[in-house]
Amino acid sequence: MASWTSQLWKQYDPINRIIFPGASLKSTYDDKGKPFVGEMQVRDVVYKSILVSLPVLIPGGMCAPPLRVSCPVLMVMRTDSRNKNTCRARGTVIYTHGNATDIGGAAEEAKTMSRELECNVVVPEYPGYGTAGGYATEDTVDAVVHATIRLMIETLGTPANRVILYGRSVGTGPAAAAAARLSRGEHGPPAGLVLQSPFTSIQDFARDKAGAMAYALVSERWPTKSNLCEVNCPILLIHGDKDEVVPFSHSKKLRGSRRRYKMSCDMHVQKGATHNLFDFYGDVVDPIMAFLKRHGVAPWSLGGKTPATEMGLNISDVARRVEAAGPGEAYEYPFALAVVESAE
Repeated sequence: MASWTSQLWKQYDPINRIIFPGASLKSTYDDKGKPFVGEMQVRDVVYKSILVSLPVLIPGGMCAPPLRVSCPVLMVMRTDSRNKNTCRARGTVIYTHGNATDIGGAAEEAKTMSRELECNVVVPEYPGYGTAGGYATEDTVDAVVHATIRLMIETLGTPANRVILYGRSVGTGPAAAAAARLSRGEHGPPAGLVLQSPFTSIQDFARDKAGAMAYALVSERWPTKSNLCEVNCPILLIHGDKDEVVPFSHSKKLRGSRRRYKMSCDMHVQKGATHNLFDFYGDVVDPIMAFLKRHGVAPWSLGGKTPATEMGLNISDVARRVEAAGPGEAYEYPFALAVVESAE
């Protein structure tokens, strides 16, 4: 566990502005979820895109008390056209987006993934991004991802073995950290972890981009290489071999690290793809589906002719149920050093 001084430095570190540039951009959506909220019917399935205000416990620091805030979460729910409160999904993908966009920028990808994988897709907003308050740091983003997992597993009742964690770019850090925590926790590991354009760690990324001096000045954040060695579920790495932002070598090192510990790790190489130019169907959705079937992740492995399994979720009045559940307690945030009892 990091020291208080390390946490304080990361909280106010100016490097955060480089890691999280999207926090300074204008929101692509409003507090009602426009323009991405709504419904789309495909045969007997209705895809409901809603915006939920999620209570989150933001860790404090040496000079700042913990805060209870609300962060928006995009939920694309796959429902029955005869009863829109009945879930018809094979599982749930929790999508942690990249650092240069907000959930509005990820909405179309989330909807596409929901249709093609026949699942719910949930995209949490990072503090300071979009319409969310607060500021983005490693701890605050981890807190939001933790609260989102808690929402799906504890509040809405999704089994952990029906949850896929999918992170892109900077979002691969919190996704891998969350998968490691789930693997150690009472709910058990997720069904799978998918990382697109992952880094071995933020320090390693800084060294590749700016040399040894940057490595010395940038405090460690999201040590993904270490976290992956604690993940007890199938892992898929997706990376463009022409990625100019996060070098392809990071994925090769992550896979090599897993293999040294005799742990499996699949990889899909996006031939000719850069960091932001790739085929979302051919280089993301299709490889994920093949990965889930290859590893026998039910119910995706049951074949295309099998109807999407109803998980028994009743998604009526989601907003009220989320609010009633609250942000949870301090001990549920094992990565935070804050004395949360002092929060209002």
